[in-house]
Amino acid sequence: MQTTTNAALFQTSYSEALGAYRARKAIHTSGLVSPSSQSTVDPAARYGYPIHLHPRFEEAVINSPDDLAVEGSGADGGRYRVLSMRVNDRCIYTSEAGGVVRQVDAESGKTLALYRGAKAPVPAFDFVNTDSEGERLLVTGSWDKALRVYRVVSPTSGKVQMCDPVAVVQDAMIDFIKCVHVFKSADRTYIATAGSDKSIMLWDASPLTSSSTILQPLRSIHQSKPHTRPINVLTSLVGLDGTTRLYSADSMGRVLEHVLNPATSRLEVVREITGFTTSVYDLRVGWTRVEVEGEESAGGGAGGDAFVSEVREDEEGARYKEVAELWGASGDKSAAGYRLSPLLQPPSAASTGRSSSTQPPMGTQPPLTQPHVRLAHDDFVKTVLPLSLYLASADAVVTGGSDEHLRLFPSPPSDEVHTVEAHWHEVSALSLYIRSPTAHTTASTLPPPSTAPADQAAPAEAWIVSASLDGSIRRFRLTSIPRLPAPELVRPSAGEHSPTDQAWDQYSLPPASTANNRGQDTVVGAGGGVQMTAEEEAELAELMDSDDDE
Repeated sequence: MQTTTNAALFQTSYSEALGAYRARKAIHTSGLVSPSSQSTVDPAARYGYPIHLHPRFEEAVINSPDDLAVEGSGADGGRYRVLSMRVNDRCIYTSEAGGVVRQVDAESGKTLALYRGAKAPVPAFDFVNTDSEGERLLVTGSWDKALRVYRVVSPTSGKVQMCDPVAVVQDAMIDFIKCVHVFKSADRTYIATAGSDKSIMLWDASPLTSSSTILQPLRSIHQSKPHTRPINVLTSLVGLDGTTRLYSADSMGRVLEHVLNPATSRLEVVREITGFTTSVYDLRVGWTRVEVEGEESAGGGAGGDAFVSEVREDEEGARYKEVAELWGASGDKSAAGYRLSPLLQPPSAASTGRSSSTQPPMGTQPPLTQPHVRLAHDDFVKTVLPLSLYLASADAVVTGGSDEHLRLFPSPPSDEVHTVEAHWHEVSALSLYIRSPTAHTTASTLPPPSTAPADQAAPAEAWIVSASLDGSIRRFRLTSIPRLPAPELVRPSAGEHSPTDQAWDQYSLPPASTANNRGQDTVVGAGGGVQMTAEEEAELAELMDSDDDE
């Protein structure tokens, strides 16, 4: 029988080195071993209390590292690769290459439910709220070109619930579906889908909002084709004028702002956001707090600026405005944030020298051409999480990408950055988990929340959740990231080797571990893990001494 593994195919020395590096890093970042280094941080905390989605992670990776190494640059999480991720309440939802959406308890890390039925990878999903109290629907899009709708379950037993779709739209698009976004406009719910066919399909989601009509077929009401390249991401924002604006980004770096014409039910391009020179993988849009000094009192909303609020005052007397911002993560090795108000554009915004197209900007309004903040990186940026859109008191931005690290920029545009060695493959998604002071249980693999003085209520904690093509989820307490050690392993270079490069080959692998894992998911908790022998520690210490486009 003919084998199709990467090991049977011709590989460059770089591919072999990359495979060995990833095999080593899979162990190094697993949280299951205690590498010999100068750090005294618990390995589980250092690597984000990992949740390994592969049910036999230790057997497949730790006990047989050579199997991972020989796969070369193709080594990843296989069917457990996480393509997108959301945190909702106390659950983490991941869509995966194996054709499922997984519902994971954010505290214990255990899988609660699998939403199955797709015959190809599921890169995107979103939720629809119904008029039945407590009921939500999950809408997924797949490379098999189908839309699927599921009822979101609330598991009460210890068994994993297997959920089949309650509605399926076959051939919803003519090519791979890459993004799904649910939004409301004029009190009506819509689903927007987009992907490899370069179009945006608009669906009337009214049949889903009432549980009594859920089996009625979804109806496509409009197809918009302003893009000339595959569309990677969709998101939306309701302005102060009550208008919902839909934002789309493609693999050429083109970002467009649309509105839905209520008379025709058609999407119309309003303006373009320029400045990315190649593919945009992630968009985040929302409202950030901007402090106000003096007597400034420009109005927002109807008759004013739809993207800037009136001056407000908080409980402590501080004056501020709410300002709409759009952030993008790009293959041009940058993450950038734009203020959406035309009145807040820099004077020099007419020329930036950065563009993804020689074509004139689209839309009926002038484009936004210069970001408020641009954060340069050394590799492709795949996901961005601007915390100011979610936390009133935060200015930090978190990014992840092809170099497998998480980066925390505490106060952009400052150059200060904290880099964390998070995953052993590309970081594909970031989300924020607001952890309740009462969330901790005996099943939690996260540490107890920080204590508060006796006369004060314990505050909620902000945790950064990351997911990757390595098939794992990581959870980092936001306040702990600046204190975590810098990355130790150096990714092999495809070009000339620098003096600090490590010589990654099959001999870089450690001896096999004798650890066994019989759990459903390998969840690394706060309490220790597999300990390395003195010989293993010495070998790893020696190696420690001496960063993939989509």
